[in-house]
Amino acid sequence: MTMRHGNGFPWAPAALAAAALAACGPGVSEQAARLSENLLAMARESFDRGDLGDALRKGFHAIEKNPTNADASYFVGFVHAARGDYADAERYLQRTIEIDATYTDARNTLGQILINQRRYREAIAILEEAAGDVMYPEPHLVQANLGQACMESGDLDRAVEWLMRAVREQPKFCVAYYRLGDALRRKGTLDAAEEALALAVAVDDAACRRLQPAWRMLGEVRLEMGRIGPAGEAFAKCRDADPATDDGRACAAAAARIGDPPGGP
Repeated sequence: MTMRHGNGFPWAPAALAAAALAACGPGVSEQAARLSENLLAMARESFDRGDLGDALRKGFHAIEKNPTNADASYFVGFVHAARGDYADAERYLQRTIEIDATYTDARNTLGQILINQRRYREAIAILEEAAGDVMYPEPHLVQANLGQACMESGDLDRAVEWLMRAVREQPKFCVAYYRLGDALRRKGTLDAAEEALALAVAVDDAACRRLQPAWRMLGEVRLEMGRIGPAGEAFAKCRDADPATDDGRACAAAAARIGDPPGGP
């Protein structure tokens, strides 16, 4: 999902919330709009605590008080998506766009949901709309999702183009480097794929250094290139990041077949 803050939800700035109060929809009083914003704030607190059920209840109440509250509609869609309830998430995200046609976060999150459901053509269409928002503060998120949708639909050239845009926009976006490596591998350009995957796990961030799918694919690409020693190093890094995951177990098996690199555990 779209993530701008540590809590994982792109909260509207206070100034925007105040503007929302000033622009109440037809039949919505200022008091109801303010109550809706307060309920939404409490819903976000519940989300931060991990209580998604309470977050949804308060989000629904916020919509009930002000049906024109686009932030509340987006929040409910976002929480449904976090729960894996894609049909409900799609409904509320589409509702958000109907309320506010400029709500790019809703389009980006909807695109991710469509990708998760393998509805790649639909995802590309909605994400291309999102990519047209030149004022969006984090275009790399949309670009990376567009790249993934294009890749999964089989359009590898466009996938590489969008993913290259994403990493140029945000050079520390390790997930985009990983997806770029995947697209380049599918194209058969293994040297470039290895470079992108190595960049993914070289980003100065703990989560990136432990990005198991990137380490695993790096090992696989190196094996395809006949680089046995470096492949073993990548598999060992993948295994050691978390041996209990599917990637960790697969990497452990691959590392065992190759043998640990010198100095490895």
